[in-house]
Amino acid sequence: MKNKQYILFTLLFMVFFCAALPAQTVKLLNMNTRMSGQMTGYNAAPFADFIKQYDPDFVTLQEVDFKTERNGKKDFTTELAAELGYFSAFGKSIDFQQGEYGVAILSRYPIEKISNNRLTGNPAEMKEPRTLLYVDVIEPQSKQKLRIAVTHLDHSTEGVRTSMAQQLNGVIGATIPTLLAGDFNAKPSESTITTAMASWQRICNNYATYPSSAPTSKIDYIFGKPAGKWTVKSFEVLTNVTSLTDHCAMLTEVQFSNE
Repeated sequence: MKNKQYILFTLLFMVFFCAALPAQTVKLLNMNTRMSGQMTGYNAAPFADFIKQYDPDFVTLQEVDFKTERNGKKDFTTELAAELGYFSAFGKSIDFQQGEYGVAILSRYPIEKISNNRLTGNPAEMKEPRTLLYVDVIEPQSKQKLRIAVTHLDHSTEGVRTSMAQQLNGVIGATIPTLLAGDFNAKPSESTITTAMASWQRICNNYATYPSSAPTSKIDYIFGKPAGKWTVKSFEVLTNVTSLTDHCAMLTEVQFSNE
């Protein structure tokens, strides 16, 4: 009888403890680096100084070079991660100037999985293939697995971008809570956003993000899945980036709930 009471007490304690775990709050910063730091002489340090101001859990990056001729054969992602003390992942979109060009993710938490996935479109219209990079991490407070994803869609046509967005939906799936950020090269009224991304929760607003010097176009986004499970604590379009890049940065703090 005592053993049964002990087991019952233990089960009740575990249920209470799990229910008491607070939903995790996650801070994410998105940046297009403008040719991997062309405006900073391909120096990662100014980007690190900027990022440190906001202390994000994750940073999603577009236009990242890996050991290209133009950036002096630097590994921009690893250098920036080292400056910040973060874990990192790079995803190649294309071979470029004897190196590679793509996107990257920096994570405060250890990375459990890295997946880089090619996105294509109609060859007659597409200028470049692109990629969807994601990492899976365990958020330490709630022990919840999170997926952080980044993309940079082709700037050719709406049809190509919509096709790429549909492909990334298939890659991401619907089982793991996901934050997706990047340069979609699409305005809010385009089918890329209204149709292909309709199953996602919009984390960002419609404030213009390009060019950073005087924003007039909204082409950068942050989305969450599953829709309706993310509480947006804050969201900002950051315009204080004109010495670093031609895109505004985006900063958000969100909370995911399993309820």
